[in-house]
Amino acid sequence: MQRSPETEKIEKHLDVIGILFMVMAGFSLLTVLFLPIHFMMFEAFTNHFPRQVNGPDPRRMIQDMQPFIYIVYAMIGFVSLIIGAVMLATGINLRRRRHFTFCVIGSALICPSFPLGTALGVWSLLTLYNQHTRPLFAERTALDDADFLD
Repeated sequence: MQRSPETEKIEKHLDVIGILFMVMAGFSLLTVLFLPIHFMMFEAFTNHFPRQVNGPDPRRMIQDMQPFIYIVYAMIGFVSLIIGAVMLATGINLRRRRHFTFCVIGSALICPSFPLGTALGVWSLLTLYNQHTRPLFAERTALDDADFLD
């Protein structure tokens, strides 16, 4: 079946966007890897705060805040894992031309990541809502959508 030049252009855009989503997912997952290093640096630098005469002890203040700091680091790691997983799944689905609604949601979720995420999210949303894009996602039959056949 002969495809129109516009459809071929959209397919190339979807492939590039899918790869960029996977790269952004890698950056998000790198955050999780660097979190322990950041935490160790925080611990090392906070042990050397000078104490002012007749002032509060900064080490004691940091010890009081440590449970909160642990919770913040855990939340940052958890959110980075979730965002990375959603971006990776969106990139894979864009390249496979599956799950149109999920791809739209993933494209919208990356938009607040200014500036690269915003540019990628807007470009992917514009591409997904092009009139030639939806048929590419609809071409798959019910048997083609079975993940165990890949």
